[in-house]
Amino acid sequence: MPKEIDYKKICFVIMPFGKKKVDGKNVDFDMIYERIFEPAITAVNLPAEEGGGKLIPVRADKDYFSGNIEREMFLYLKYSRFAIADISGLNANVFYELGVRHYSNESGTAIFRQVVKQPPPFDISHVKAFPYEYKPEEQIKEATKQITKVLTDSLQYNRIDSPIQIALGEQKQEAVQKPPGINVDTLLTDATNAMRNGDLATAAGKYKKAIQVTPANPLLYMELGLLFRNQGKWKDAMDVFKKATELSPEYSEAWRELGIAENKIYNQEKNPALKTGEESLLKAISFNPEDFDAYSSLGGIYKRLELFAKSAEMYEKSVEVSNGHPYPLLNAVILQVKEKGISSITPKKKLYLKRAEIPLQKQVTDQPPYNAPWSFFDLSTINLLNGNQQEAMKILEEGTPLSEDWQIKTHLATLSLLKAQEAEIPGLEKAIEYLNGLVDEQN
Repeated sequence: MPKEIDYKKICFVIMPFGKKKVDGKNVDFDMIYERIFEPAITAVNLPAEEGGGKLIPVRADKDYFSGNIEREMFLYLKYSRFAIADISGLNANVFYELGVRHYSNESGTAIFRQVVKQPPPFDISHVKAFPYEYKPEEQIKEATKQITKVLTDSLQYNRIDSPIQIALGEQKQEAVQKPPGINVDTLLTDATNAMRNGDLATAAGKYKKAIQVTPANPLLYMELGLLFRNQGKWKDAMDVFKKATELSPEYSEAWRELGIAENKIYNQEKNPALKTGEESLLKAISFNPEDFDAYSSLGGIYKRLELFAKSAEMYEKSVEVSNGHPYPLLNAVILQVKEKGISSITPKKKLYLKRAEIPLQKQVTDQPPYNAPWSFFDLSTINLLNGNQQEAMKILEEGTPLSEDWQIKTHLATLSLLKAQEAEIPGLEKAIEYLNGLVDEQN
C-alpha cells in the first residue's frame, strides 16, 4: 500500500459529477458535494483509539487525482477508512465503485439517496440507503447534520455493512465441499429470475438448494427468510432468520427481521409464552443504531401493546434517523394527533408529510404498484390529515383490493387511534366505516 497517503483518515466519496438527471430534473452534484458532503465529512471526529483527528473528504475527479485515475480510484476504494456513495440517479459508475468497495471492505461504507419518486431497482431494493434532501435551502443544513451523524456512529460501532462480505464471511474461514454438478451462482441467478417473474415458490426452492451447498452462508438464509415473509410463511421465516443470527451474531438486519417475524407470530397466536420480538429488535438496534426500520418495528410492537408513549418515542427516533421516512413519520404524527389534536403537527412534520407525498404518488401509480397496499394507505392517510377527504377515500378504495385481511385490520387499528379527534379530521369516520365493512365481510 502506498505510504504517501494516510488512507486511514480518508472518506472517499462515490457520486456523480457535474449536472446529472435525477427523476427528470437536473441536479448539480458538484454543489451537493461542496455544500453537503464535504462539510459533513470534515465535521466528523475519528475515534481516539484510531489516533483522533478529522476525516478528510476525497472525490474521484480530475481536480483531486493527478496520476492514473483508475489506479488511484481503486486504491481509495480499497484502503480509505470510510466511503460514502450517493446512488441518486442510479448512476452506473457509482454502482460499480460501490460494488468494488463492498467486495473490498466488510465495514466503513454508507449509502445515501435523494428523496425522489423513482424506487430503487429490484436488485438493490434491500440495501439500506439514507435519504437526504437539498431543497428548500434549509434542508442543506439538515442533510449535512444527518450525514455527519451517520458517519460518526458508523465509525464508533464499526459494524459489518457489506452484503458481499456477509455472504462470503463464512467461506473465508473454511472451504465448503460442493457437491459435483451444482453451481451456486447459477442457483442464485435462477432464484433472482424466478422472483422477477413472481414465482416465489421456485425462488425459495433455488435458495434451499444453494443453502445445501453452502450451509454456513447467513445471507442465503436471510434471502430465503425474506421470501417466506413475502409469502406470509412467518414460522418458516422466523426459523431461517434465527439461523442467520446464529451464523452471524452481529448481523443486524437478520435480528430485525427475526423480531418482526416473532411479533407477527405472537400476535397471530395470542400466546403470552411466545417472544414479542422486542428483544431481537433491541439487538438489531444495538448492532446498527441507524436502522430506522428496527425503530419503526419496535414502535409497532409497543403500539399493539398499547404502550403509546414508548411507541411514540421509537417512531420519533425512526423519523430522526431516516430524515422523515413516510412510515415512521405517519405513525409518529398519528400518535401525536391522538394525544394533542391536529394542530399539534409541527411545521417540520408538515414539511416531511408534503415531501412524503412525492414518492408515494409515484408508488401507487406504478404498474404494478410499488409497496402495495402500504403506499396506498400512507398516501390516503396524508390526504386525511391534510383535509382532502375525497382524495383520501379514492386512494383507500384503490388500495384495499391489493390488501390481505391482516393488512386491512392493521390499517383500521391505526386510523382508529384518531377517533377521539374525529371532529378535526373530515373523512376519518367514513374511512373507518369503510374498513370496518371490509373486516365484517372477511369474518
